[in-house]
Amino acid sequence: MVVLSCLSLGSLAGLVGGLVSCGPQEQPVQARPLSAAEAQRLAEMRVTNYRDERAGIGATWGEGATEVRVAGWIDWKHALAYLRVGGPGAGDQRGLLQAVPGTVATRPATAADAAAEAEAPRTGDATKPAPPVAAPPAAPPTDGWQVRPWSPTGKTATPLDTFLSLMFVMASTKADQADLLAKTEARWVGTDRIAGATVDVLLGPAVPPQPLPTATPPATKSAKPSPSRPTEAKTPTATQSPTATSSRTAPPTSLNELGGAVRYWLDSGAKLRRFEAVLPGNLSVRADVDHADRPDFDAVAYFGGNKVTPRAPSKAETTLLAKMRQRNLDRGGVKLAVSVPTVPVANLRGGGWLDWNSSIAYVAVHDVAKPTDVALLRASGSGVSYQPKSGKALDEPPLPAPYEGWVFQTWAQRADPRGGLDIDLLLGEALAMASTTKDSAKYFQEAASFLRKDEVGGVAVTVFEIAKPAEQGVIGRGQARMRYWVDKTGAVLRLEARTRTGTFAQADLVDAEVPELPAQQLVN
Repeated sequence: MVVLSCLSLGSLAGLVGGLVSCGPQEQPVQARPLSAAEAQRLAEMRVTNYRDERAGIGATWGEGATEVRVAGWIDWKHALAYLRVGGPGAGDQRGLLQAVPGTVATRPATAADAAAEAEAPRTGDATKPAPPVAAPPAAPPTDGWQVRPWSPTGKTATPLDTFLSLMFVMASTKADQADLLAKTEARWVGTDRIAGATVDVLLGPAVPPQPLPTATPPATKSAKPSPSRPTEAKTPTATQSPTATSSRTAPPTSLNELGGAVRYWLDSGAKLRRFEAVLPGNLSVRADVDHADRPDFDAVAYFGGNKVTPRAPSKAETTLLAKMRQRNLDRGGVKLAVSVPTVPVANLRGGGWLDWNSSIAYVAVHDVAKPTDVALLRASGSGVSYQPKSGKALDEPPLPAPYEGWVFQTWAQRADPRGGLDIDLLLGEALAMASTTKDSAKYFQEAASFLRKDEVGGVAVTVFEIAKPAEQGVIGRGQARMRYWVDKTGAVLRLEARTRTGTFAQADLVDAEVPELPAQQLVN
């Protein structure tokens, strides 16, 4: 392992923070600056990973009782990782993991998983490293997942989260700039053999160097401040004498300024075959990358489930969507089951009923970590009445509804500076899924997109998205906030909403006899 200095902050693809920490290792004597060809190959590594889309990952850090092992896959094109975490030092991180930048979904290991979590058997081929633990199942389990944000840097950063960050910054939609890499402290440190192929070992930055912004030319004497806003302070330009700002505009050349030092094993085609770094706690990590191990795995439901292939809906599909709300009204009402991963750290679960005839939803929700701390919600077109209930876990709200202890808020009053709450978005959209009038099929030609075929409880559905007016013409297909799982009759069996964490909340709508719900808005 090679480290030049204590490693600090870097950023790429929305990840901000120091990726790897300092370590006591020394630079090898044979290290030398990169040749032009080596700099070019290192510059092409990230875009090569992105073009390959997926690869197998097996990594280990720590020693003895603190050793952690991970194995699985990284999908660089869709920014999704899927791993099994094991080893004697895994602790409460042991189990399955999926991650997107900023958010992790975990499924703790159960007793039934013990055999699968055992060390993978050695292959006997010394040129092909064995995976450190068994790979996760190709089809992710559908139950037991919880989400949390992850911090790759700072006091709360864990080695696992920093490793995830490092994996994600290994890919980019375009090549790095070889000329800038050549000016950094990047070094050639030797050659090696991996799986029978000769590779170069290069020391380089975790985050590629970026060109300096173009200096703003000095204003001419005739230029005047805009009358529509106050005069702004002038920013020193490249033609002015150096000041305290010059250190911030100097091109970073030390690996310390570029997210830290990483050791890369690159083959002749710029494919990454292995990398090493130092994680928080001065833990050396070695990760092997297998570009031939690239199954097309799916995300868990929190990250959108099976992959989508967005396209414009067919004529038959727009006709189906046009009668969707009438079909739901004919159902009268449904039993609700909601799952909402939300911020700052909560995994809301709950259930209740929705009556489309009276436009009322009545549910009980709780955080899975605090099942006895329940919130009762009664939602209608005017707003939400709520009250906390503690001391007893509830799968659905009590009937008749409690008479006292309610607080009423309009939808607008419940919003914060970031907009409506995730649970409100889901309940509000569920209430809006019924109407006495048929919608226009023509409207859905542009507003809706086909995403994929799927199923809910064994019933075949088509998954659509319908862009809200504020989204139309702004986002591309496959990027709308709301998704609708529609059966062949036009009934919505599931709603999905993108949450603030970048995950998906769900509401399952199951046909059932709906009890009499509190008709009046509850307020004390």
